[in-house]
Amino acid sequence: MAVLWFSWGKPVANTKVVLLRRVKTDNGWGHYPAAYAANGRVKSGVVIVAGQEVKHETGYYELRYYDGAHPVYEALPGASPTEAEYKRKKKAAELSARVVAQKAGVQVVPANPQRKTLAEELKQFLADTVERGSLEAAEVYKLACDEFLQAAGRQYADEIMPDDIARFHRALQQRGMSKRTVSNRHSNVKAFLLYLGLNTKQLPKPPKFDKTMPEINTDQELAALFAAVKAPRENLLYRLMVQTGVREREAMHLEWNDIDAERKILKLQSKIKRWGFRMKDFEERELPLTDDLLSRLIDYKREHAGANNLIFSKAGKPDGHMLRSLKRHVRAAGLNCGKCDGCLGKRRECENWYLHKFRATYCTKLLRTNKLDIRTVQQMMGHGDLESTMRYLRPAENEQTQSVINSMNWW
Repeated sequence: MAVLWFSWGKPVANTKVVLLRRVKTDNGWGHYPAAYAANGRVKSGVVIVAGQEVKHETGYYELRYYDGAHPVYEALPGASPTEAEYKRKKKAAELSARVVAQKAGVQVVPANPQRKTLAEELKQFLADTVERGSLEAAEVYKLACDEFLQAAGRQYADEIMPDDIARFHRALQQRGMSKRTVSNRHSNVKAFLLYLGLNTKQLPKPPKFDKTMPEINTDQELAALFAAVKAPRENLLYRLMVQTGVREREAMHLEWNDIDAERKILKLQSKIKRWGFRMKDFEERELPLTDDLLSRLIDYKREHAGANNLIFSKAGKPDGHMLRSLKRHVRAAGLNCGKCDGCLGKRRECENWYLHKFRATYCTKLLRTNKLDIRTVQQMMGHGDLESTMRYLRPAENEQTQSVINSMNWW
């Protein structure tokens, strides 16, 4: 769709930019103001019609501003509510800057509207990652890419040079980050550069490091956690994550109708219409529930669920702060290791406790204890290939290998 731009020679008097949503009503297509929540965020798909908030799923956002006395409508097809509001603020700042420049007698050359900045490209990259169901990946991508853009100081993708990556490495190392962390951040930035279509073969190599084994929770750690966490919701959540290996976003969107008590299974499936949630790699699956876990789920629903359909909701919506809650409960229970950078930091959030560690524990226990074949474990983990599953497996500990060695007939 064509985008209209004002003529830069005319003076700008009105710098107000309004976010609209073009939607189809019974009377045809129309422009209506976007609705905002109390916290300033745009309500998804909601517009103001005759003073009332009305939900319209079909449509797209627009910006309205003025070129002299003439209104200009700039379409934002495909933009999310957050992206649309970001572009509204950016346009308002652009118009204000033009007013200041005109008063100072400075000629302003408009940016090429077809050329996206790295900041805009990153927003779309992260949005695409979330759309695939990879919330945790989106978080680590954002952290690494924000640091890279700050170190590189570039505005557009075609300005990036190999030296920018080297500068990024040095900036991380000067902050005291380990070689492993620098290498991980490098991989995350590389994924973004590949998304931009850049040739990454000439990039400087990340520092080499000694590879460590996957981290899992010991039986003693889990026993201490479940004994210490008395809150029914969190206690049940951590038990479920250990015994099913669900990802954080999968746990966030679990509903009571995902439980088949008769078959003793948990169904993991996308919930696009209700919550905009899509399973990672579109891999829906069913997982067996232990008798104990199923009983705990039934008891929790009877005693605590109320009318809420989400199992682990927060104010009636998916809880996006499960990791933060785990860190808080671990600290309150005195289970911090007291040695890692997280424990020694201001927030005292232990790095040895994180939700994905439950998933690695589940994967390892399936093969080590229950002796399931790896193809079955791959399916239960929701992985598209065996290599992904292998990255979650921790080799047997010394006491287990010692028992096998002692039982062997050597000659």
